[in-house]
Amino acid sequence: MRSILPKGESRKRRSIAARAIACVLVALLALPFAGCSASPNATGGTAGSQEYTVSVSLSGGSGRASIASPTTIVKDGDTYTATITWSSSNYDKMTADGVDYAPVNDGGNSTFEIPVTLDEDIAVSAETVAMSTPHTIDYTLYFDSSTMKEKSGDDASGGSPAGTAPSAAADFHNADLGCGWEPTGALQLEYAEHFTVDEFEGGLRLICVSNGERFLVVPQDAKVPDGLSSDIAVIRRPADKVYLVSSATMCLVDALDANDNILMSGTKADDCSVAGFKSALESGAIAYGGKYSAPDYERISASGCTLAIENAMINHTPDVKEKLQKLGLVVLTEQSSSEPEALGRVEWIKLFGVLFDKEDEAAHLFNEQKARVEQTSGLASSGKTVAYFYINSNGAAVTRRAGDYVAQMIELAGGSYALDDAQTASTSGSSVTLEMERFYATAKDADIIVYNGTIDESVATLNDFVGKNALLSQFKAVKNGNVWVTSADMYQQMTSTADIIDELHGAFTGDDASDFHYLRKLG
Repeated sequence: MRSILPKGESRKRRSIAARAIACVLVALLALPFAGCSASPNATGGTAGSQEYTVSVSLSGGSGRASIASPTTIVKDGDTYTATITWSSSNYDKMTADGVDYAPVNDGGNSTFEIPVTLDEDIAVSAETVAMSTPHTIDYTLYFDSSTMKEKSGDDASGGSPAGTAPSAAADFHNADLGCGWEPTGALQLEYAEHFTVDEFEGGLRLICVSNGERFLVVPQDAKVPDGLSSDIAVIRRPADKVYLVSSATMCLVDALDANDNILMSGTKADDCSVAGFKSALESGAIAYGGKYSAPDYERISASGCTLAIENAMINHTPDVKEKLQKLGLVVLTEQSSSEPEALGRVEWIKLFGVLFDKEDEAAHLFNEQKARVEQTSGLASSGKTVAYFYINSNGAAVTRRAGDYVAQMIELAGGSYALDDAQTASTSGSSVTLEMERFYATAKDADIIVYNGTIDESVATLNDFVGKNALLSQFKAVKNGNVWVTSADMYQQMTSTADIIDELHGAFTGDDASDFHYLRKLG
């Protein structure tokens, strides 16, 4: 069963210590021959070696992991050494041709340097600590020599994981304020990949979001640094005049007891399932300011809102964002739905802790949820494959990318996601639309279907479900009566991630579902 425990600190220290000892031994052994050793060349290797970039493909495993491609490869005589950068930070060992290799980096995604050959399948294994115990997975690598190009000094090393949008912090993290100030520290994140927070003197915090947005969060009585970069928007801390449009994050605001910081919402009371936030909407303490695509600009302006928190849907209406900014609002577009880890999505509560000056509370709430998910993820595997989707108005199946947090929640609950990276790589977003014939070919044998009722609330019975498309009646799960639908409010319950995983496990293993809230079996 897959766990969400991060890499153990003691394991990391042992790995670092081992590499340090190895480096000392190599240096000592090299001393007697220093006079005749080869001098380093411009690329950091020895004379006669040359760096190239080359495309590499990965197969095997569950299909969720990927590696950077193209990647760097060093040719030294007849020997090739490749840099392997994984899409996860949880790999602590690779084995190739019977030899074990430790990571060459101390942070970020796991990176290894291993000897390889070109134009043939290479059997390797990798040990991951993202489970309750270290687990070794077999993979096959293939380096295509026809793609090999000599690497100049200006080339970046490595590429983006195949089939994924760039999400590593290195792609968007920029701590340069433009005024010469240096960070004094950084907010520690365990799972979230789509934002960073750097700390500066005087309680200033710089938020970088993976869509390129940057925000300097400044205490109410602090001075904004002179010479601040023009791309950085300033938010006063605590943010207390907020137009909250991202409905998925209402639970984070409510959990932080920060509902009083919200003036207006993009969600009506009838569509809100977060008890405290809903109560504030019903009492009028939080006013309805219009949905993301049609804000009530006049009312928002009159209210004095200074910050709008949107989700990625705002990208479909860029004119709305522009108009809000012209009204004087800072617009922050949260990216929690793009997180590949379930707890990465929950960890966005730390960003809200920065905004509302509740960092300690946010850390405590995250650690509570983390502990519960760790406990839940220790449940036994069900051995069942699971398809998760809904049918859109055109009769196509809209599913989630294999590396998405929904797929991970299914795996944490003891299921196996029915689609892999290759089958869900048709778009760069988290949602993937597949024509029904193609979806049927890939998911027809899934043991269990979970229908996304957060998007399509029209499915109340099994007849409603199969009426969506004639092919649905041919699915194995339909024939076996194993079709479930999610509650309409599930996406608003980020802080109930452990409960949702627990119910998914119950659905997969045949538990009594009478007290389920987020899942209902169709009959």
